Amino acid sequence: MMNVSTIRAVVRAKFVKPDITVREQAAIAGASPSATHRLNKRCQKLKIDHLLLEQLSNKEVVEVLLYSDHRTSCKREPDYNEALRELSEARGKRKRRTVLYLEYRAIDPATAMSKTHYFRMLNKVMKRVKIVMKQHHVAGEHMYIDYAGTKVFYKVGGEKVWVKIFVATLGASKKLFAFATEGEKTVNWIDGMTKAVTYFDGCTETVTMDNAIALVSEPGLVANLVDNVMFWAEHYGCLINTCRVGHPQDKSLVENGVKFITQRVLVPMLNMTFFDINEINQYILKEVEKLNNECFQGFDISRNDLFEENERGALRPCPATPYRMVTDRQVKRVKPDYHFEYGNHDYSVPYTLAGESVDIVVTQNEIDIYHQNRFVYKHQLSKNKGGSTTIPEHMSAEHLADFSMCDKKANIKWAEDTGEQVQAIVESWYSQTKNPQSRPIAKRCRALMNLVQKQGSNLVNQACEYALRHDMDKPSEIELIISAQKAEGGFENLPYRVELHGNIRGRDYYGDNYDA
Repeated sequence: MMNVSTIRAVVRAKFVKPDITVREQAAIAGASPSATHRLNKRCQKLKIDHLLLEQLSNKEVVEVLLYSDHRTSCKREPDYNEALRELSEARGKRKRRTVLYLEYRAIDPATAMSKTHYFRMLNKVMKRVKIVMKQHHVAGEHMYIDYAGTKVFYKVGGEKVWVKIFVATLGASKKLFAFATEGEKTVNWIDGMTKAVTYFDGCTETVTMDNAIALVSEPGLVANLVDNVMFWAEHYGCLINTCRVGHPQDKSLVENGVKFITQRVLVPMLNMTFFDINEINQYILKEVEKLNNECFQGFDISRNDLFEENERGALRPCPATPYRMVTDRQVKRVKPDYHFEYGNHDYSVPYTLAGESVDIVVTQNEIDIYHQNRFVYKHQLSKNKGGSTTIPEHMSAEHLADFSMCDKKANIKWAEDTGEQVQAIVESWYSQTKNPQSRPIAKRCRALMNLVQKQGSNLVNQACEYALRHDMDKPSEIELIISAQKAEGGFENLPYRVELHGNIRGRDYYGDNYDA
């Protein structure tokens, strides 16, 4: 069958040179003489010349010059609108095309198309209506994220542990990132997004995702996000965009990225053996980097080339600290001792907030405290049930002085500066307790400090030496020793304990026959 361009060339040649022969006309148009002769006869019969032919579309040219004499089909056209409406339903709720054909044929089998022709015509209509919009990606604007359907595994004690693969794609450069997580919970999505922006060394303006339950609490034109996703976006200063429900093509770049990584990386990994998730991630990162360095099909430029040329400079810098997953948010009443309780542990706040309500934001290992929407303090989360964490800066002056008195390090440091014998007796006191904040020991240290201030460090050191030798370690006993030596005219005049020699036999050796 002669194509449309050849038909136009044949008619144009005849129009330009009316007296030309059929063979010359065919040679100019690149057609056979017989086909050219038949076309001339049809144009003469239908009174069509070059000027009229130029006003017709290609489809009209074919219908007029090639099929105008053909008998019109007696086959009944299907209701394409109804078929398209049915095929647009969600998967699992729509009818199969075979069922649609059987319903069409049941109306009148005599006028029905064949099944093959029905499918051909339906596909033709579907291609005409199923169009997609070209997406234009500005450098640094979009990052698309999703999870791959294919899972990989590592072995622990011979048992397989399956993990999911998070995938991210940049819009402009199409640079890929993949990361293995234990599942698809909110914490896993957050971890994947955080690792992605770290890998790309910058944040995009928008992150586009689907409507997974772990991400979206209520889908819509502007979806309601779960708290941690919203906090993550605020931390990195970007917008969250969700796809239309049931329209994964809205993030087609990452869908294609998932297919690419699945075929080139994940499927071959199923025949490999890994022993932990870190080993999997090291392998995936190496293989994905290879894909980013490969040139696009038909081009001499790679994803990494595009990224370095256009997108790296357009990304926003990442915050100094990565996002910390929020696990809990509560309002707490501060007790009179300016502590609040969380997880069977007490945490301090400034004493001025005693009796006030504070907002706490709990992450995986920290507690942020806010009062009247203003940040107050950050505590490390403690696992010490029944204990307390008290910050000295939160205390009043009176309480701080009392607290400082109980500081073991400060007391030991004072003893070192005072003298060797004082240090020995203070260390012997602290050896009797496991509590570095022991109040009884602190009170002894305070009494000793007062004695040093009153009597002088030299005199107290000599008294402590005598006290240690004679098992007299109480502050009152040390003070008694000082008084006694003054009365006796010096320490050398005080009685000294005589140590028994190991070879001397005592009363117990001789029994009843011992005669002193």
